[in-house]
Amino acid sequence: MDYDTAVIRRFLLEHFDDTELRELSLDYFRDVYLDFTTGKGKRQMVHNLIEHCLNHGRTPDLLAALERERPQLYPQHFRHQPESQPERPAPAQRNPRQVFISHAHQDAAFAQRLAADMKAHSYTAWMAPDNIRPGEKWGEAIERGLQESGIFVVVITPQGVASRWVQTETYLAIELEHKRLVRFVPLQVEQAPAPLIWTAYQRVPFRSSYEQGLRQLLQRLDSDESASLPATASTEVKPVASQSLGQATTTPALAAGPDVFVHPKTGKEMVRIPAGEFLYGKKKEKIILDEYWIDRTPVTNAEYARFVAAAGHETPKHWQGQMPLDTIADHPVVYVFWHDAKAYADWAGLRLPTEQEWEKAARGTDGREYPWGNEWRGDHCNTSASRIRATTPVGRFSPQGDSPYGCVDMAGNVWEWTDSPYDEAKDWCGLRGGSWDFDRSNARAAFRVNFHPVNRINYDGFWVVVRRPPSHER
Repeated sequence: MDYDTAVIRRFLLEHFDDTELRELSLDYFRDVYLDFTTGKGKRQMVHNLIEHCLNHGRTPDLLAALERERPQLYPQHFRHQPESQPERPAPAQRNPRQVFISHAHQDAAFAQRLAADMKAHSYTAWMAPDNIRPGEKWGEAIERGLQESGIFVVVITPQGVASRWVQTETYLAIELEHKRLVRFVPLQVEQAPAPLIWTAYQRVPFRSSYEQGLRQLLQRLDSDESASLPATASTEVKPVASQSLGQATTTPALAAGPDVFVHPKTGKEMVRIPAGEFLYGKKKEKIILDEYWIDRTPVTNAEYARFVAAAGHETPKHWQGQMPLDTIADHPVVYVFWHDAKAYADWAGLRLPTEQEWEKAARGTDGREYPWGNEWRGDHCNTSASRIRATTPVGRFSPQGDSPYGCVDMAGNVWEWTDSPYDEAKDWCGLRGGSWDFDRSNARAAFRVNFHPVNRINYDGFWVVVRRPPSHER
């Protein structure tokens, strides 16, 4: 469609001063406003605004903005321009499968790719400026998007963290998350020192692999969605029987709609381990346990930081002051002794798992050697064989290294404190799972090791469990 840009240019020059031009761009065309510099003249600003709208197909938006801002003058100048104001649809209700993508304009390429992939998986994507209506101010559009969306993801990069718009959108989304109106999911796309409150939420890592990050995001959203179903509609997670020793095994898949809930205080996903019998220890004794729920991942530095801030607890020695480095925010917390882990559990209203509970969550019911099966898989976990020589982000080896119930990092990465004494004669506690500094024999699900409860080492972490979720979480 043809537009008379000369008329638009003359209207802007005659009826908007420098300050009003900047305000117009801030309200309706944020990308243009961000390109304005202090020394840029009025004619250059007008040229940039018109050029941007022509190149991005937003000239109708510009005309609608001019009509709204100068309603008396507009008809005198634009009698022969195409219709500027389309009929506005009625406000939509909140869509639980609409994803609001908050991002800095420098990260638009990533946001566009993510939006396309979300749409390909039956989600609706909302992002600015794509979803801003003609004549709608930027702030109005953001408010509408937040009211319509059931999911909010923030793209964490240095530019995103520094963006005032991203900060505003994210804090508003956190408020909505506290009211249980949206699901809040931060995406770690680049290393960046995010605000403390953002680190209280488990991030989906996109830094090393976009494809793996997308897969984890979709798994998390699908799990959250199934957790909101009525209890009668949930599907039990059933371990898949492993093949006989010596044959290749594959990582058991979670059943569609596993029982999962997000703990309201820690913000962590917890999965249900059904009541029943399983094979325990090296001798594979038959043990019966009641139903319980366990964290899907070890407690991370970011999650532990939330506890430290709330309870005034001592920080691990490898942190910088009261906060962990951003590079390890999504790594399991270490340098915590047993009493630190128990203090976190007490603060959250949870407890440490027994060795039996830990082992069932790690190996399922069939007595397999490792979470994924009976054969050793060096690329399924972080042990000394990986030669990484440090902790890795939780979920780096997911889903191939997951347990039958979908628990992550139950082999390698960090040893995990339990609530079981190692034996009756010593005041020492049992730990499970192996770590980055130990070999594959220590990563076996039945392997036990003991430490004194006051030891603080750079490969000790923990999980927590609960007998049943709060009633309102079912």
